[in-house]
Parts: sequence; C-alpha cells; structure tokens
Amino acid sequence: MSNIYKLYKLHNSNQPYIIYKSNKGFKIYYDFSKKKILRDIKDVQNFLNFKTNKKKSKSTDLFIGFFGYELLNNLIDIKLPKQKSLNFYKGIFYKPESVLNIKKFSYSNSHKKSIKNFKINIDEKNYTKIFDKFKKRIRAGDTYQIKICTKYKSKSKVDPLDFFSRLSEFNLAPEAFMIRDKDFSIVS
Repeated sequence: MSNIYKLYKLHNSNQPYIIYKSNKGFKIYYDFSKKKILRDIKDVQNFLNFKTNKKKSKSTDLFIGFFGYELLNNLIDIKLPKQKSLNFYKGIFYKPESVLNIKKFSYSNSHKKSIKNFKINIDEKNYTKIFDKFKKRIRAGDTYQIKICTKYKSKSKVDPLDFFSRLSEFNLAPEAFMIRDKDFSIVS
C-alpha cells in the first residue's frame, strides 16, 4: 500500500494526524500515544519542564504541535491590539508513534462547499504596526525570525486536507503544516 493511499485512508478514518513540510516533501505523523493540551501559562511551563522516562517508543521520540501566536508574542513582549478571544488552547502537542513520508500529493474534495465571507482579525493598519515592532526587535538582535499570523474566520465546512493541498500548490511555506483532530483543524 503506497504512503499516499495510507494518507487518504487516514484522512477518511477521522483519526487525528499532522502533516508537516520537510526537506524532501511531507511527513505525516499519526497514531498518537499522548496529547498535551496547553490551556494556560502553568500548562506551558509544565510542558517545557517535563522529564521523559527512558522507555523506548515505537517509531518516534518527539512531540509535535504548536504554541499559539499570542503566547509567542507574550514571550518576546509584543503587545497585540485587543482582539476577541477564540477560546482556543495556548498550544497542543502530540506524541506520534507512526510516520509516513510523502514527496508530493494532491487532494481534491471539490464536492465540499467553497469558503466565502472570511472575517479577518486584524486590519492592514494594525498589521503594519505589529510588523514595524517586529522589525525593531530583529534590528536590536532580540530575534532573527518572525511570523505574523492573521486569523481568518468563516462559518463554512472545509475539508482541511483539500484546503492544505490547494494552499500548498500556490503558497507552500518552508514550515507549512496541518493538524487535523476530532474537533478542529489548523492549516498553516
């Protein structure tokens, strides 16, 4: 069974998985033995200070996931304009036990409703202010890389694999990823 077929089978199973852009294509992480949800700063501190036991895992010895951009901005003292909370986690990390490698894929689920009427969380003026603050931080040597995130919101049903596949065709970022869990998906 090819790895691309395994990805499509995994996607149709509704099992959580993560796709991460790698140097040679994409890595698909799945079969999670642990999931760490970071709801507040105490969870974040505990996660960053945890000790691993020496028990060997099946395939991987890592956690993969994300820290929310509000948390990252707070760590380097960047203040964001007041925004409505999404009531989402500060971060989520998974411990995968299985990994697939795929060089390239294309997936279309065109029978899904198209995405319309996005609401955006920040206008161009505020985006520019944040960009200028980050630029100063880079020049001061406080950081070497920035990623300013903009949240788009829509009440559409979106197939995350289809959306990620289409986005990858036109704007594949070096660190592109997708998380598909039971109750949410994140496409970056």
